[in-house]
Formats: sequence, structure tokens, C-alpha cells
Amino acid sequence: MIEQILAYFRFDVIEIIGISLFFFLFIIQLFYYFRYYKKPYSTAKKRDKDGFYTTEKPKVSVIIVSENEVDSLKENLPFILQQDYPDYEVIVVNNGSTDESDELLRSIELKDKKLYHTGLPYSNDWKLDRRKLALTIGIKAAKSDILLFTEPYCKPVSDKWIESMLRELDPERDVVLGYSFFKPARQFFSRVARFDNLLFSMQYLSQVIRHKPYTGNYRNLLFRKHLFFDNKGFASLLRVANGEELFISRIMTRDNTSVALSHDSFVETNLDDFSLWRQIKRSYFAIRSYLKSSATVFKFEIFSRSIFYMLFIALIIYSVILQNWVLLGIAVFLFLIRLITQLVIINKDARYFMSGKFYFSLIVLDIIQPLYNIRFKSWRKRR
Repeated sequence: MIEQILAYFRFDVIEIIGISLFFFLFIIQLFYYFRYYKKPYSTAKKRDKDGFYTTEKPKVSVIIVSENEVDSLKENLPFILQQDYPDYEVIVVNNGSTDESDELLRSIELKDKKLYHTGLPYSNDWKLDRRKLALTIGIKAAKSDILLFTEPYCKPVSDKWIESMLRELDPERDVVLGYSFFKPARQFFSRVARFDNLLFSMQYLSQVIRHKPYTGNYRNLLFRKHLFFDNKGFASLLRVANGEELFISRIMTRDNTSVALSHDSFVETNLDDFSLWRQIKRSYFAIRSYLKSSATVFKFEIFSRSIFYMLFIALIIYSVILQNWVLLGIAVFLFLIRLITQLVIINKDARYFMSGKFYFSLIVLDIIQPLYNIRFKSWRKRR
């Protein structure tokens, strides 16, 4: 009887190689989920339990660069101007807008003295890197040494946003990365974008926690003003497309960067259409090759994930054709263990970081994520 049972577990060389490789990829995937994707959530829960508060409330300059975003400014600017913080200013740099942005900003400026707006004239010269110039104007206009950045299509989820971001700033910290989630919408691309944004955010936030920061974005970012001038602004990045995004990587070190993980520090990005998400993705891929080596660790996760799925399908087909049910059972068992781990960790992340739920759609989103990233990356190369 025992010999008959053991006979089912005898595999040929091809089967041993296949299942061994599959198990190896399974271990790699679990490693990434427990070491990286779980890290921001577990750190946030630990901070909530320990508690952290500061009594220091220095002046803060909130900087927004806007180009033809009058509707977004009308919707989101009031949330920024109504922050429960004693001393701050809001600087909006109107980057050559041809809509009614200037009129809107002038009218708000008359009612709220915290708002100051300046801008650049319209120009159709594509060689002029206007966003770097607009950011430089905003930074130079700031009256505070503490600069807090967001975008016109973003809004804080709490009136404690400024205070919450400042909690992570201390004499040893000069940069604070915040979190931004995408507002849910009915379109399928919205679910795809929210899943992608969640995974990407867990990646760069976890690396900051592990003292290996490599990127951030201006949707929710704080740094001290002197870092801009110490690094001569964007001077060394003028020839780099989206070099202002790369600048964030250049000013971060293992010791001077922290992350804000409380709900009050979150901002919501209104992803009305596909073009905004495409713009965000392309900006990142424009600078990815320049980023620190700590960014490359996630390339292997994507590669191992793709091979894991392809090998699983191959093992299923092979097992069914040869009626090797034990091999099939082992493959399905490992796949389900990974899936359950992924469901638990991703959905804990998603609930805490306000990204919705991913249950029945998880496998589909997990498979197609590398595919559309390749699409965005190839577009950058053609450009």
C-alpha cells in the first residue's frame, strides 16, 4: 500500500526541474510580499499603537504647479486653504494656463490671504522645460524653509494634512514622502490604476522604511528648502525629461528621509480619465533608468511573477495531458498558498491605504500589470 502511494510521487527529470523551479519562484514571491508589500501597513499599525506627536509648528509653504486645471483648483484648493494649522501659505504657480485659472486664483486671493499666486506666460515652445521653471519660481517665492508639494488634481483627506506630514520631520530628517491614492471610479482602468498605484506605493514606501529610498512624487512630498539650493536646483537635470521627479531621488539619503503613514497625511488623486494616469506612469518611466539601485530590486519581483504564472499554466497542461495528478496537486497547492498570502496582504494594504478591495479581480490585475507597464515603457523609448 505504501509502495503504491510512493509510486505516485516518482517524477522524471523534466518534472523535477519544473516543480523545483516553480517552488523556487513561489518562495521568491512570498519573500517580496512579506518583506516589502507588507512593510508599510505593519509600520503604520505600529506607529498608530505607539503614538507620535510633536508640539513644534513652524511656518509651511504649500506649493502647487497648475496648468489648465481650473476645475481641479476650484474643487480642491478650498481643502488646502482650510487646513487646521496655524502658520502656512499656499503658493500656486500658474504654468501658462489658457483657461480661467488666473481669474479664479485672483478671486480666491482677495478672500484668503494665505493664497499667493504667480505664474509663467503661455508659450508653445516645446524645448522650454516649463514645469522645472514653474517649480523653481514657487520654491523661490516660498517664505518658509519647509516646502510641502501637491498637485491641483489632489486634495487632502483631512484638515490635519500639514500637521501630519510635519510629524515625521525632525532635525535629522529633511524629506518626508507622503501617500496618494486614486479616487475610485467606475471605469475598469480606474481599478487597474488603483492596483498599480498601491503596489508601486508599497514598493517605494517600504524602501524608505528600510533606509533605501529611491523615488517619490509631487502629489504628496515635503522637504526643506535648503536642499533645493544646496543641489543648485534643477541645473544638473535640465536635459533630463521629467528631471524634477528625479530631483527627489537625488536629495534623499538613507538617514534624511521618512514616510508619513497616518490617514491624516493621505491625499486623494482625482483620476478622471486615462490620460492623467498615463502621464503619471510615463513621468516615472522617463527617469527610472536614472534611479538608485534600490529601485531595481522590484524588477526581479515582476520577472519572477510573470515566470511563475507561465510555469503554472505549463504545469497544468503537462499534468492533465500525462494525467499526473500528484504533480497537478502540488502546483495548485503552491499557487493557492501564494494567492491566499497575496489576498490577505494586498487587501490589508488596500483597506488601510484607501485603495478599495481586490478579491475576484486580483489574479487578472496581477497578470496584466507587467504588460501595461511594458506598454508605457515602450512609449517612452519611441518618444
